Order: sequence, then C-alpha cells, then structure tokens
Amino acid sequence: MGPALLLPAATTNALGSEKFGLGPSIVALTQPGPWTVGFLFNHIWSTSGANDRPDVDQTFLQPFANYNLGAGLSVGASMEASGNWEADETWTAPLLFNVSKVTLLGKRPVSFVVAAGPTVASPEGGANWRFRLGATFLFHGRVF
Repeated sequence: MGPALLLPAATTNALGSEKFGLGPSIVALTQPGPWTVGFLFNHIWSTSGANDRPDVDQTFLQPFANYNLGAGLSVGASMEASGNWEADETWTAPLLFNVSKVTLLGKRPVSFVVAAGPTVASPEGGANWRFRLGATFLFHGRVF
C-alpha cells in the first residue's frame, strides 16, 4: 500500500494531462507453488495543473496470474482496466497474455516480456488489440 503520483512530464501536451495528481495504490498477491496471482488497484485525482485541461479522476485495476516454468521463464495473463470518470465512455480494458524471461545481459539481470491480446472494453474508435514488448533492468542493493 502506498501513494500513486501523477506528474505532468509528457513530452507533448497531447500525450499528458498537464496535471499533478495523487491517490492510493494497493497491491495484494499470493504465490502458491509456481503461481503468482494478485490484484493491483490505484486511483488518482488531480490536485493542480493547467486550468484549461480536464480534471483527472482515474481508476486502474489489474488482476494478474503468472505461472513460473523455471529457469526464469513464465507465462501469464492480466487485465489492465482503466476508468476515466471524467469521460462519457469510462472504461478501457485490454486482456493481455504474456511470456517473460529473466536473464543476464552482461552482468545485469533483465526481465524481457512479450504480451498481446484483445481490448474487451474501449471508447468508440479505440484500439481493439494491444501488443507490448518490454525490458526491465533489475537492480538490487543493501537495505540500510
């Protein structure tokens, strides 16, 4: 449990809200055997920013399940539902199926992921399919 923050850091105004925002964030998960199953929730309300832009009142819900195949390889599924309470058509919800692999790139651990799936809820004219390719560099250190 902790805060979710919104910063107006988009490289162009069309990609961001131009607002600062804050709200709660909660994740709960369990790892029975080779499974990781859980749920992520956050909600953000705008606190300040450009007066000529709409306020932010946004929910994010992400149920997820992953199965560890061993040797850093896993498969899974998640729904990344976002609700914009300031819009007429509130929800966008892609269902993503993924394959990920944790490996070393030189001496640095990296998690690679490929995900794709249909959008099960979307505003008029929204995307009906999603694809993701990602790399996350993993760092660890001492806790003081």
